[in-house]
Amino acid sequence: MRLLAILGLCLVVGVAYAGDGDDRYCDDCDMVNDVIYPTEDYQVVEGCTMDEPNDDYAYSFCAAAGGFYRFTFCEGGGWADFDTALSVQPDGCGPYLACNDDYCGLQSQVDFTAPTDGTYVVVVDGFGSSTGNYGLAYQGPSGPSPADDTAWGTIKALFR
Repeated sequence: MRLLAILGLCLVVGVAYAGDGDDRYCDDCDMVNDVIYPTEDYQVVEGCTMDEPNDDYAYSFCAAAGGFYRFTFCEGGGWADFDTALSVQPDGCGPYLACNDDYCGLQSQVDFTAPTDGTYVVVVDGFGSSTGNYGLAYQGPSGPSPADDTAWGTIKALFR
């Protein structure tokens, strides 16, 4: 039931992101501003959404199939001075693969397990018309999320 509620929220946020039509899906994907290189330790990239044409900022990153990635304003040194929203999309046009608004107060966090090897895009946006400065903390890939595979910790323990 909780999964259905989360999927419903992502669909609502996805529609809010999409604006009046599907143009937003392609615009965000085509408007990659920079490339980030996630590692297992948190890194932080700082930016500002106010100076961008669509008031968002998109980062491309390469992901390994099954790798667990986290993008956050809530921990790891992440911060923002506005009401944030985050989404992960495939490189090129496509539907949102993960999205979040208000994970911790008005700040967002997206946990993403890559379905396949490839390039993906994380988009920093503001809820509604919110814009501002931010430090996006990100990390990955680590193994599959514990929620995706509860046996992962047992397997790692066997090989230590």
